Amino acid sequence: MKAKNVLMYPFDDGCVLYYTRTDRLIVLNATGRLVWEMLGEGFALHEVALAFAQHFDISYERALGDVAPVIAELKQISSQPYGDEVRNAAVAGFAVATERLSDQSSGLKDCGAFRFGESRIRVLSSVEQLDELFFARFRHRLISDGDGAEVLEISGDDMGYRMIFKNGLIEEMATVTQLMSRVTQLLLNMEHPDLAVLAYCHAAAVSRGNHSVLMPGSSGSGKSTLTAFLVANGFLYLGDDIVATGEVDNALLPLPTCLSIKSGSWPILGQIYPVLQHLPMLNRYGRVIRYIEPRQNYATLRAAAAPSAIIFPAYKVGEPTQLSPLKPMQTMILLLRAHVALLPPATEEKLAKFLRFVENTPAYELTYSELPSALKAIEDLLAAQPQE
Repeated sequence: MKAKNVLMYPFDDGCVLYYTRTDRLIVLNATGRLVWEMLGEGFALHEVALAFAQHFDISYERALGDVAPVIAELKQISSQPYGDEVRNAAVAGFAVATERLSDQSSGLKDCGAFRFGESRIRVLSSVEQLDELFFARFRHRLISDGDGAEVLEISGDDMGYRMIFKNGLIEEMATVTQLMSRVTQLLLNMEHPDLAVLAYCHAAAVSRGNHSVLMPGSSGSGKSTLTAFLVANGFLYLGDDIVATGEVDNALLPLPTCLSIKSGSWPILGQIYPVLQHLPMLNRYGRVIRYIEPRQNYATLRAAAAPSAIIFPAYKVGEPTQLSPLKPMQTMILLLRAHVALLPPATEEKLAKFLRFVENTPAYELTYSELPSALKAIEDLLAAQPQE
């Protein structure tokens, strides 16, 4: 189990595993870490269960029921053909299907020309999940004159996916998830060409004065609505989709997206953003959304200092507003739910640096049902912290 493609870093009373081949981060508590270490020493399932039964003075059957799912998940993750095996298979597949993929070039759709940092790119895609609706979140970065822009081609079929940039193949991938990760990484590097990216996740970020706040969360957590309200009340906007941390000083480096407002929040935010009702409606993953561009609508920052706090928003109808401190292990688990990932190539140094960031940054879960009280809770939290 302790293979060369697994990075392990002690964390809290457990550890964090990073499977470089499968591009997966796993958090284990003390018990899970013990199971992983025993597997690495060559112990079989029944031997691990027996050891746990004796150590915790429980029946063998109960111990077996506890450790079997952990072992099954660890083995499943370690055996997923994500890295070199998938790339080799994809290369072979593309070699066989080169002519068919070349014929697909006629199916590429123009998603627009955009500016990221100092780069100007035109995006052509034949992949449904990365179509013009996906790139609509960057509509404020559209450029009217795309002549001379470098071309990014995104294509694929049942054999896999590929990215071509500046007429050269960047990478071949087996799944849409991998493809979207690679596109995200490319755009982040374009937007912040002089800053090394450490890790990124699905998150929003805002800043006021000397303080910035990172707000990770999955879709439906209330993250975007809260972000829009904070920005309307004096915070500067960094991002609302993907936010990275930098290798130097843990700076916040956002992907420059528009504010994304789902239909359920339109009545709440309509008076704050009058332009909202006039914007086109887009249907994405079964949700109806509108994108509010920056410029006249709100102020933005391209980057900010390391966050003063990591806040995980959790909108719950009727619940009182409450900021609950999180331990580093809890923070890491919630970051995994927000699809945190290290920017490749992953190294032990990168993993250690990111986990130090998690350990050293105050983190909270913010439960709220009213936006004004959530705003006050965040303002009070930042006011109590020393000015940097």
